[in-house]
Amino acid sequence: MSEPLAVRGGSLRIGDAERDEAVSSLSEHFVAGRLTQEEFEERSNQATQARYADEVELLFADLPDLTAAPAANHRGFRAGHPRLRTGGPPPFLMIVPVLMVGLVVSAVVLAAPWLLWMLFWIALFSGPARHRHWHQGHRRG
Repeated sequence: MSEPLAVRGGSLRIGDAERDEAVSSLSEHFVAGRLTQEEFEERSNQATQARYADEVELLFADLPDLTAAPAANHRGFRAGHPRLRTGGPPPFLMIVPVLMVGLVVSAVVLAAPWLLWMLFWIALFSGPARHRHWHQGHRRG
């Protein structure tokens, strides 16, 4: 059996998935403002050309770890929190449309029950049963 090839400096070779992950992490650092456009482009090129894990690790030597829990700043917000980057609404505002519909329905039921009775009688007399009966009586012979 042949002897395994020597690994350069104890580092393992990487594949396309690891290179893509490195570029993705670099883009997150770029979006966070830790890298300039030129630094991002240079490091991305180095990441796509890297063959060994230690070459990729060198690209992140001066950057904080993205997997570590972000520390809270002086306002209590977490650095790098997705809501702060995207500018989306807070999660509790997602229930507001449901509450508005419930409010309108309850206002109609409590303040105007006659409206519900009127809709009930209209549905009863103009429903599908009434139309089916009318069509049965006027069949062509």
